[in-house]
Amino acid sequence: MNTFKITSLSTVLILGMWTVGCEDNPSSEIVSISPSNGSRGVAKTTEIKVEFSESMNEMSCESKFALIMGNLEDMPSDFDHAISGTFNWDEGQSIMTFHSDSTLMDSVMYSICLKEGMEMHGNGMGMMMSSMSGHGSSTVNGIISKFETVK
Repeated sequence: MNTFKITSLSTVLILGMWTVGCEDNPSSEIVSISPSNGSRGVAKTTEIKVEFSESMNEMSCESKFALIMGNLEDMPSDFDHAISGTFNWDEGQSIMTFHSDSTLMDSVMYSICLKEGMEMHGNGMGMMMSSMSGHGSSTVNGIISKFETVK
C-alpha cells in the first residue's frame, strides 16, 4: 500500500513539474507604444518607445520596426521608405526606444509599424509577440500606430 502511494505521488509530482514549464504558445505582449495611437501635436523631436511584457531579442525587434511618414492602413511589404534612426534598449531589454536621425516634419502623420514575429530574448525558438491589441490598428501581420506632429 505504501509503495502504491509513493509511486502515485511521484507520478503526480513529475507530471506537475513537467507541465509547469510548458506553455502551448509562449509569447510576449506590447504593454505600450509612445506616442500613443492617435496622438496629435507630438514634438518633432519625439522618440518612439515600445514597451514589451518580456525581455526581447533586440535584432529581431529592430528588424520588424519602422517609422514611416504617412497615414498607413496596411503594413508595407518592406520597410524601404522607413525613416532612418538608432535604437536604444533598457537594461532589461523590454523597452525599445527609436531616435530618428533627423527632426520630423511639421503637421505630418507618421505610422509606427511593428511586424509580427518579434522574438523574446534568448529563446532561440521563434517565440513571437502575440498580443498587440489596443495600441493601434491590427493588420494581417502586425500593428500600425499613428501620430501627428505639431505645426
